[in-house]
Amino acid sequence: MPVLVFLISFLPHSLFANTQFSDIFDDHTAVMLLIDPVSGEIVKANNAAANFYGYPLDALENKSIQEINLFTKEQVAEERENAQLQKRNYFIFRHQIASGDVKTVEVYSTPIELSGKPLLFSIIQDISEQREYQTDIWQYQENLEEMVDAQLTTIKENSNKMHAIYLTGITALVTVTLFLVYLLRIARNAKKRSYELNQIVEQSPSAIITTDHNGNILYQNNHSMKTLFANISKSKKVFEVLPTLVSDKTRLTNAIKHREPWVDKLSINQGHTFLRVHLYPINSKQNSLSGYVLILDDISKQIQDEKQLRLTSTVFQTATEAVMICDKHYKIQAVNEAFTKITGFESHEVLNNTPDILSSNLQNKSFYQNMQHQLDENNQWQGEICNRRKNGEIYYEWLSITALRDNHGEIEAFVALFSDITKRKKAEKKIYQQANYDSLTGLANRNLFLDRFEQALNKAERDNTYVSLLFIDLDGFKHVNDTLGHSQGDVLLKQTARRLKTALRKSDTITRLGGDEFAVLISSDKHNLNIHKVAHKIQTAIARPFELENAQGFVSASIGITSYPNDGKDVETLMRKADSAMYKAKANGKNNFQFFTAEMDEKALKRRTLESELRLAIELQQFTVHYQPLFDTQKQNVTAAEALVRWQHPDKGLLSPAHFIELAEELGLIIDIGEFVMHTACKFAATWQSRFQNAPSISINISSLQFQRDGFLKVIDNALEQSGLPAEKLILEITESVFIENDQRTMYQLTELANRGIKIAIDDFGTGYSSLSYLKKFPVNKLKIDRSFVCDIENNQENQALTKAIIAMGQSLKLEVIAEGVEYKEQMEWLKAAKCTLIQGYWFAKPSSQDHFWTLLCEQKIAKEQNSKRESLDLV
Repeated sequence: MPVLVFLISFLPHSLFANTQFSDIFDDHTAVMLLIDPVSGEIVKANNAAANFYGYPLDALENKSIQEINLFTKEQVAEERENAQLQKRNYFIFRHQIASGDVKTVEVYSTPIELSGKPLLFSIIQDISEQREYQTDIWQYQENLEEMVDAQLTTIKENSNKMHAIYLTGITALVTVTLFLVYLLRIARNAKKRSYELNQIVEQSPSAIITTDHNGNILYQNNHSMKTLFANISKSKKVFEVLPTLVSDKTRLTNAIKHREPWVDKLSINQGHTFLRVHLYPINSKQNSLSGYVLILDDISKQIQDEKQLRLTSTVFQTATEAVMICDKHYKIQAVNEAFTKITGFESHEVLNNTPDILSSNLQNKSFYQNMQHQLDENNQWQGEICNRRKNGEIYYEWLSITALRDNHGEIEAFVALFSDITKRKKAEKKIYQQANYDSLTGLANRNLFLDRFEQALNKAERDNTYVSLLFIDLDGFKHVNDTLGHSQGDVLLKQTARRLKTALRKSDTITRLGGDEFAVLISSDKHNLNIHKVAHKIQTAIARPFELENAQGFVSASIGITSYPNDGKDVETLMRKADSAMYKAKANGKNNFQFFTAEMDEKALKRRTLESELRLAIELQQFTVHYQPLFDTQKQNVTAAEALVRWQHPDKGLLSPAHFIELAEELGLIIDIGEFVMHTACKFAATWQSRFQNAPSISINISSLQFQRDGFLKVIDNALEQSGLPAEKLILEITESVFIENDQRTMYQLTELANRGIKIAIDDFGTGYSSLSYLKKFPVNKLKIDRSFVCDIENNQENQALTKAIIAMGQSLKLEVIAEGVEYKEQMEWLKAAKCTLIQGYWFAKPSSQDHFWTLLCEQKIAKEQNSKRESLDLV
């Protein structure tokens, strides 16, 4: 019993509001009271207490402990001192029950805190029968001693006063007879009382053993013969067995030595059974030790209840889900630590409040009415709810409420468990946003657009209305990207999205299909809804200058338009025809809009066919590489060759990049084509190195997509390693758009290439965002003057001035300058006079196959050898 009190005293005070504890408290077989330590009022009693005291539970809870305890304040204080001196953890009081009987009880008390109020948690054990048994034993012994003393006195008096007896014979005889009758009656009463006491002891649920002062068993009741107590009862020597069972032998030894009561808890049967043991010394009237009384009780169920109580408390406090317990009036009685962690409210802040303290006011009245209906009908409700934390922050929780009912079916409490699902909700929202909205502009993406398009068509078919689709492509966007950088291009796309939102209705669906392509979905009950006005409004909005970082951007819109049901009745058909109309708008000079017509399908079909054939060409390896030499007019030799991809089309023959490279870049297929050219050209160039002295280098074009792709450096390394080509013989041609980003990645990759010995050439120099700053900052080796400056350089003074400036700039920065697109002798002569000696173009040689280029190198070798011989003869 004291063990239960000891353990409960260390449990969190919030446990005592827990419904499971209340069940244990009410149903426990031990007599339990919760008492106000100041007033003595009985705050709560369990069913065992009501049965013990004989009062109804509500009547008992309206009494004070002073009405039950017969001890005065002075006697209570004296008992407290005695318990302290005897090192007892309990008090012995006299309690009066409803029938008027007085019970001797042991009271185990410990302070607790319930709902912020300090109380005494008391467990009462009836020891009246035990005390009466002891009292009767002492009374019987005292009576026997008095009888013996009286008989001795009589004999002595008779011997000394024999003559008086003779004189009063008849009187003495009557007196002796009456006295013997009295003694016989006393003996019979004592025997009867002894028998009754023996029956009480024998029928006691406790095992009772008496011993002499050495611990030898003198008496034991039937209960002590059970297997549970066999280790003690069979030994006949308590003091030999008892020390082997206790954990603190010293305390037992000291108690025996000082003739003090000893109480302990024993564990037997490998910890499956627990006993509470009381050892009391028996003293004679002369205060000499005559023996001991050993009382043993099986407290296994009590220990199990305590364990269950601890487990319940641990689960309650350590649960990751928040737990909130309310009474039938919806007043919060207990919460756990997870509740505080989720809501921010401490326990004392919410106790005796309703859950309204968490309300966000985002659920309407019908929501709570449905919740209450489910609890009334099914005793359970669960679902998602939005509440508010202490700091005002809104959060989402998954809530499960269970209604607990008593034996009469009346609700007595509610248990709510909930978990914080705010992160999950945000993640779901983010996933939904990512799956349905464009991350850059916030517009609907293709997935959401197609879904809404399908719904719009279904509604139009049902309501006999119309749907218009506008495909929008930004003219000039690539130029903005190439000259100002992708980051500024992104800014322009965001501003475009905002302008489209402003120009259109809220009911219209706007989407970014990808890149610089947008689409608008307009539903109306009127055919075409003056759609040309809408298209013109969009063009006007997009044509305005875009304010970018340190620059203005200018784009226009080419728009293709289709409508349901005239141009098609399904999503795929309408989108395909809108795409065709948009390309027609671009073909007509851009910055205009076109309604779909039947002839547009033919061009769209050609483009789709080309896309399909291009993908198949990569799979079937229909590409080949041609080589165009770079000629040094001063040294009269080939210094390098540019690798140029060709498509060996099965039906159309050999196709130049002009027929497919733009589409390949748009589709991202340029990556695969570029890697093919890289490996093929490096492998072929490696064969020159051992065959020809001062063998030419190989120059390979790299698109911005290739350069920015992860693993680009690894592709270069693999090509060099597999081919055996020295890194210093490789030239990579990149456009100025790569330098515009001016980020750490660009610098890192160019530096790594330079560290390997690879040369960097800027292709089409002068047509893009030319800047001295990046020529100085990045490891560039060569400049290639774009063919647009060379095509009429012999007559165009403006092109002559620009070309001279490029040559002078290259020379000042110690960069090699190459002129490409040289087709006539006059162009070559002018460039040579301007000190540009490296040329590339049809004047010297057209791009040719691998075999033809090999022949060219062999012929150059022979020519050099012949020139060398002639020079030798001239010297002779």
